[in-house]
Amino acid sequence: MPTKEVNELELFYLDDLPQSDTGEVPILMLHGFARNGNIWASWLPVLSAHHRVIRPDIRGCGSSQDAGPDYEFRVPDMVSDYIGLLDALGIERVHHIGESTGGIVGAMSAALHPDRFATVTLVSTPLTTATSDPKVKAPGADSPEESLAKLGLEQWWLQSRAMTNDLFGDDRDVEIARDFARTPLHVALGMWRGMHRPEVTLAPHLAKLQTPTLVLTPTGSWTMSAQQQHEFVDAMPNATQRVYEGASHGMYYLRGPELACDVLEFIDAL
Repeated sequence: MPTKEVNELELFYLDDLPQSDTGEVPILMLHGFARNGNIWASWLPVLSAHHRVIRPDIRGCGSSQDAGPDYEFRVPDMVSDYIGLLDALGIERVHHIGESTGGIVGAMSAALHPDRFATVTLVSTPLTTATSDPKVKAPGADSPEESLAKLGLEQWWLQSRAMTNDLFGDDRDVEIARDFARTPLHVALGMWRGMHRPEVTLAPHLAKLQTPTLVLTPTGSWTMSAQQQHEFVDAMPNATQRVYEGASHGMYYLRGPELACDVLEFIDAL
């Protein structure tokens, strides 16, 4: 398995080379809560035609090394992992594509290290996750943490996604849920608690985010409102927004090829 040691952890990554060496800036895609790089699979046919595409697993998620049951997730650690992985791979700049938590980590990384980013794309990315509606993420329990512990990750995915209208309605749902469940329960619980602290917000970083940024907004997300997304975009000096009417939060996997074409259009226009 391809891994790089970053901050004393072995971080796993998928590395898809383009069909021809075009010299384009690579794309790095970063997943959200407890997921892994496989969540981006449907984007690959579009993006990897002309770009190298790197899809790492965040520490503890998927196939990346776990920092231990007592580790408390912090966004600055994930930012450090991000930049450390670029250094380990010898990559100077990337086009970032991130969904949800991966968007938050990417936006903060670009604000702090602008020379390492050519563009930033934020898919279903909230300003903060602390204001999301926890009820739809807590099937059969009083809180998401209790629900995760009670159901396990596979059933939690299937039942919570049914509540938020984020399922395909075919065999792909079980396949994604089982892949999601490769992340250990204690990692998922720690990541949930770490990312839902009130102080975890992009607000102080948005004015510093000078990199050309594309914000892909679903109007049917339970994590953030469309109005919050408009305010989010207005706070950035170099942002473009694309709104997907009726799309759910999970559009990053439900509508992958469509979104990949839209992002590639944004990148190519620059």
